[in-house]
Amino acid sequence: DAASTLPYSTQVRSDLKKIVINVLKYGASLAILAYLFWKASGDASFDTLRSQPKDWPLLAGALGLCLTAITATIVRWWMLVRALKLPFRLTEAMRLGFIGFLFTFLTLGVMGGDLVKSIFLARKQKGRRTEAVATVVIDRIIGLYALFVVAAIAIFFVDFSAIVSADPTKLAAVRTLCWVAVGAAIAGTVLLVIIALPSFGNTPLSEAAFRIPRIGNGIRRVVTAIKMYRGKPLFMAGIGVMSLLIHCCFACSVYLIARGLPGEIPSFGKHFVIVPLAMVANILPLPGGLGGFEFALDFLYRGMSTADVAKSQGFVIALGYRIATLFVAMIGVFFYLARRQEVNELLEEAQREEAEQKADSFRDDNAMLAKST
Repeated sequence: DAASTLPYSTQVRSDLKKIVINVLKYGASLAILAYLFWKASGDASFDTLRSQPKDWPLLAGALGLCLTAITATIVRWWMLVRALKLPFRLTEAMRLGFIGFLFTFLTLGVMGGDLVKSIFLARKQKGRRTEAVATVVIDRIIGLYALFVVAAIAIFFVDFSAIVSADPTKLAAVRTLCWVAVGAAIAGTVLLVIIALPSFGNTPLSEAAFRIPRIGNGIRRVVTAIKMYRGKPLFMAGIGVMSLLIHCCFACSVYLIARGLPGEIPSFGKHFVIVPLAMVANILPLPGGLGGFEFALDFLYRGMSTADVAKSQGFVIALGYRIATLFVAMIGVFFYLARRQEVNELLEEAQREEAEQKADSFRDDNAMLAKST
């Protein structure tokens, strides 16, 4: 057992640390939601939501778009796997993808099911573990980059000077966030140019980054993953376009939820700024971004809404979107129940993998400490 290679005291501290982190994650999510509920309790949004009729066809359409977008992200991952010529059926990708999406709302020792995905592929493809990890890493990077690109493009179609915000201070903060998103999109594009250089990953700076304690191995893994896809420019361009369309689907889904619920809302175009920026909050170390997304959407709505939009309308819409994602996550429950034993074996293997990584990190740190002394 990899965990046994760690000193007992270190293993105990590691287990306690994991428990504390999980408690903090869920505690932070619940605290944010409790704060937003408290702030919304005196607003008319909740009363209006309860008393006025909803447009159920629009809400059903929003759920359909949400399901389409999430399914497309799984297909994108499957395409990345197949691009490396790893035998992997689309049905397997769907099953594991929805289980992974279910785990985004849980911790269970893995981050969003990504580790389970890579271990599943590594188990099927003996000796090709690096490629298995690469598909998951690249899929995450592409998704985040596409978020910033969608927001950056939409920002140039929004006339901020024409927005008569009910909260000018928040509007100024939103404008700052928008330019941060533009900067992130530009930085990502510059990075793509650097990746295209033959010397990428083989410079003294790269070697120095690989030796950074705790994160050096992670940086090396990302660089290795990127190199595997560098020779497929047309394929990766198609994956990039697909990712942009996926995030457009998410934005449209939130907009349909906003239209389906009572109350005034910002324009359709503004949602292509609001939703991607709010979804960046999903990278926070919270279970499924729970609380972070709701807070972000509420803040962005307050900044880009006029006085006729209820103060808590953004939070109400965020809750509607969260319910839609939970419905989609239920698909993962059915897949899990159908293959419970296999998934549990994967979870146990994922926990062993985490223990191995900690043991490797512990040995590397000790080696570096011995070398420095």
